[in-house]
Formats: sequence, structure tokens, C-alpha cells
Amino acid sequence: MKENTKNDYIQNIYKVVFYIEENCSEDLSLEELSKVASFSKYHFHRIFKSIIGESVGDFVRRVRLQKTTLKFRSKQKITDIALSSGYETNASFTKAFKNHFGITPKEFSKSARERKGIEVLEPKYVTREPIEVLSVRRTGPYEKAASAAAKVLYGFVYTQKIKHKKNLMGPEAECFGIGHDDPKVTEESKIRCDICVSYDDKSVKPEGEILVKTIEGGKYAQFLHKGPYTNLKHTYEKIAEWIVSSNVELRDLPMFEKYLNRDPRKTKPENLRTEIHVPIV
Repeated sequence: MKENTKNDYIQNIYKVVFYIEENCSEDLSLEELSKVASFSKYHFHRIFKSIIGESVGDFVRRVRLQKTTLKFRSKQKITDIALSSGYETNASFTKAFKNHFGITPKEFSKSARERKGIEVLEPKYVTREPIEVLSVRRTGPYEKAASAAAKVLYGFVYTQKIKHKKNLMGPEAECFGIGHDDPKVTEESKIRCDICVSYDDKSVKPEGEILVKTIEGGKYAQFLHKGPYTNLKHTYEKIAEWIVSSNVELRDLPMFEKYLNRDPRKTKPENLRTEIHVPIV
């Protein structure tokens, strides 16, 4: 496959990936998804599997089920979670959930809502505007995937500056990380991670693994993590405790991190600052 053709395929397939992630509770047909990708439906599924590493059907099912895991910490009932996730009956949801995670939704819910006596953080409530970002996705253990994605993304940013005199990392630029899966229940090799940077110069054209996506606006509960990125998991545990204790209603969007240090490589680990945004109603 020619390099230009491969890059075009990656761009088109990831349009479908983002579309699935945003609309996974809907009835997504092969014909609809192939149109999003601008491919013939007879070839779409083969190209999708070649690039993503799993079939369209398997990916849709996995995204639907992964999106439910955070909801179990909120006040939503299992039946409501099932219906809002694209399952017509509680029974079909229970079967799919147990096949995927190895336990029933009821068992998972009990574990997720169990109070563990962890310190509860108090958030700051903010309303954000939608923001278009350049993004690179990697899958795998979160820290390794984030590092690999950042290397590709910032390599592109650097190339744009050197070759095309386009400064994408001006003073207003914001850097983000989006983890789509719960590492406690997701196979490491399939954890999805996006590293993103905002950009104002729309003359910059994404190519290959450099993708364009939108981080949705709206209301968020914002938490501040102080210290090394390796300790983020402890802050997420405290946020989970807050979700359970506050009975907050969550929006059907992933949490995201905003990195406040311009160059983490030149910052002492204890001085790193990260905002974690939880989408709420």
C-alpha cells in the first residue's frame, strides 16, 4: 500500500472511530459507518480491521460497554444504563456485560459504588467551550500509550514549526489527554489514549496519525492533581469516591486531563500540575 493511500485510510477510519465513540448508543449500521469513512461497504470492514485491529462489530460492542463503567458509580439504575447504552433489554445488556467483563452488571455496580473510605476531593465547577484539537491515539498500558502518542504529536508540531514556520504551541495553546477506558477492567492492549493540543492556525493540515477531533464543551467538575503523572491513579480513586458520595449525574462523555506545565520534561515531578475534568449535567 502506498504511503499516501495508507495515510488517507487512517484519516478516514478514525473519522469512523470518533463517530462510533460519539454515537455508540445509536443503532449503527455497516452502511452508515462506511459512508462516514467514504468507503464501499464491501471493503470498509476489512480496512477497519486492518487499521484498528478488531472488527467493526467488536469495536462497537467494546466502546458501548466501556462507556457504562463510570455510570455505575453514579445514581443511575442498571436498566437506565442499559437503555442509554444502546441495549434494548436488561437481559441483553447483562449477557454482553458478563461476556466482556466476566461479572454481571449487578456485581460490578455493587463494587463500583462501594465506599472505600478514601479522601473525597471537592471540585471546582466550570463551563467550557468546545475546542478543536489535533490528536494522536495510541492503545496499550496508559503511561506507555500516552508517551508514544505525545512523541508523535509533538514531532508533528516541531516539524510544522521548522519546515512550514507554523507555531502551533503559542502561549494560548492547551494540551490534553483523554483516557477512554478503565484500566481496572480493560485489557491493557486495548486501552485507548488520546494526546491532544489545541491550535488556531487552521491552515495546518492533519495527516496520517495526526487527527482532528473536538473536546466537547459544557459543564465539568474540575479537580487539580499535584505531582507526578504516575500518581494520577490515586487522584482518580478520590474522584470516584466523590462521584459515589455526591450522586452527581454524569454526561455521556469521557473525562479528560489538561496539562498545565508547558514542558513536563523540564519540570520537577513534584511541581507538575494536571486538571482533571469530569463531564456533569
